[in-house]
Amino acid sequence: MNRPPDMLIHSRERLAWTAVLISFVIFCAIAISAPLLLRAYIQDSTQFLTVNLQANEGTVSVNEANTPPRAALSGEPPQPVSPDALILTDSTASGLVLVSDPQTEELLARVQLYSATVMRIQEASTPRFGLSSHPDTLLLDLTSGRIRVVVGEDRKRPFAITLTTPHGEIIIDEPGEYSLNANNDETQVTVQQGQLTVSAQEQSIQLNTAERAEIARNTPPIGPLTPERNLVENGSFGNRWEKWQQYAWEVELTDQPAGDIQILNISGEAGLHIVRTGEGHADVGIRQIINQDVTDFNSLLLEVDLRILGQTLAVCGNVGSECPIIIRLEYDDINGNAQVWQRGFYANGDINPDSTPDVCLTCPPPRLEHVKITPGQFSFYQSDLIEDLQLYGFLPPRRIKNISIIASGHSFEIELLDIALIVGEEVLTSTQ
Repeated sequence: MNRPPDMLIHSRERLAWTAVLISFVIFCAIAISAPLLLRAYIQDSTQFLTVNLQANEGTVSVNEANTPPRAALSGEPPQPVSPDALILTDSTASGLVLVSDPQTEELLARVQLYSATVMRIQEASTPRFGLSSHPDTLLLDLTSGRIRVVVGEDRKRPFAITLTTPHGEIIIDEPGEYSLNANNDETQVTVQQGQLTVSAQEQSIQLNTAERAEIARNTPPIGPLTPERNLVENGSFGNRWEKWQQYAWEVELTDQPAGDIQILNISGEAGLHIVRTGEGHADVGIRQIINQDVTDFNSLLLEVDLRILGQTLAVCGNVGSECPIIIRLEYDDINGNAQVWQRGFYANGDINPDSTPDVCLTCPPPRLEHVKITPGQFSFYQSDLIEDLQLYGFLPPRRIKNISIIASGHSFEIELLDIALIVGEEVLTSTQ
């Protein structure tokens, strides 16, 4: 049966209006969702942070997905590692992980791996677009061993750093310096400078500068506790010259210039920068008075982050006294005798007993061997001074009087980011 013409007209009108309404709804959905989807893409799209690994001592192993295991060797340039990399150091090795912005190459964080450490980089990402409000993200898993994390101050974007261990989770809340030590039984967390949150078993505590926490297996965190003591104040130069005294420049030739010594922003951190260009000998340094009794401590750990950018003398000169960086401690031993501990660092040249000796021949004993580091790369040095002195047959210190950082040579340029002298736990002595 045929429909009347007016019914066909109304049917077509309804169909047309339906099509218009559907088109309008689709248009509105696109108009609303497209900006939202674009905003979500801009907000959530990420790319990898640049992560490089360098070996400070020995051989550092790297295991990455779908690639054969490889190694980073001391003295080699830093090599890139992927965000899923497992990094391992043995009992004779240490390494440094450098995390940078892929666009600006700004150094965001340094992670020092000590010996016998296993750490996985689980995530290292940054927003792809500058309009995103999301932070840079670094997620590290410390299976065992010890690490030190340094987060720089000058950051254009927030930096979310999370560290996990077998015992809990640590979230770094602000720039600073942090240490973690994990073994089968517990995790030790220390804030040298800054603030972080420690969580385990659904409980959390906050740590501030010079505080420590412990996380034992299957227990909530305990803290804040007293940390290991650092006898060097303002060792990272965040307060510029506070606590430090400057030596005057000593220049051998009267017609030659002195150099320049400053606290500068070095890769987002405050640091000591010394440069001199000229002929003949010149040296300069800074000193801090410590005047601390260390009789009842069982370790005295010196830690230094340093870099040699250039030197013209080979090794430390022909009598071994002109190293571009020298760390010197004056102390009294347990018999009250005045003593000096000194270690020199160089980047260029080879040891030759006749022309470039491996020790300072004009210095008082103990004459410690100079340490060669890779030129142009930040290196981390650590040594227990009590063990050093025992090795050379010297009595342990009773009182640390002062510590000095000296730059020496003809032409040289050096940088030092941090120096610490950390005393271990006191030795318990029985009383009668």
